[in-house]
Amino acid sequence: MASPSPIPGKKEFQLHMYWNDISEGTGKTTVPVITSNSEYPNFGETRVIDVPLYDTASKDKIIGRAQGISVQADLKQKAFLLSFNIEFETPDLKGSKLQVVGRWTPEISTKVEWSIVGGSGNYTLAKGVIYGRMLSSLDDSTWIELDILGYYTPMQKPI
Repeated sequence: MASPSPIPGKKEFQLHMYWNDISEGTGKTTVPVITSNSEYPNFGETRVIDVPLYDTASKDKIIGRAQGISVQADLKQKAFLLSFNIEFETPDLKGSKLQVVGRWTPEISTKVEWSIVGGSGNYTLAKGVIYGRMLSSLDDSTWIELDILGYYTPMQKPI
């Protein structure tokens, strides 16, 4: 997962996974907690997310979870500000996190690009980017294939 980096003191990492968001029906992974009073549909609506991240698009193995919030933050189109942590669940990365922020316009673009603005555990002081593309879905949920590229700074833990 980690490789030498052209940046002194940093290690590069690359991950590949699948986001599966269910916003309707049973087993929801995204739930509205603040509804909108705006004239523009859903402007300001805030949702809590806890989206599983899989190793394949067939839900074989959960790698981790994207946990955080999304806010409808555009008056002109359906677009969300996302702020979430990727909390890893695999034995080799358990307890490691990546902090992510970005914008998502699900009805306009099939591509996403989010920023990694921090990390902990195995990914201390992480910086990077997540590139994603929305996939077709047969089960009325949203599937996004994610390629994660970044750097982190290995550190001695004081405790």
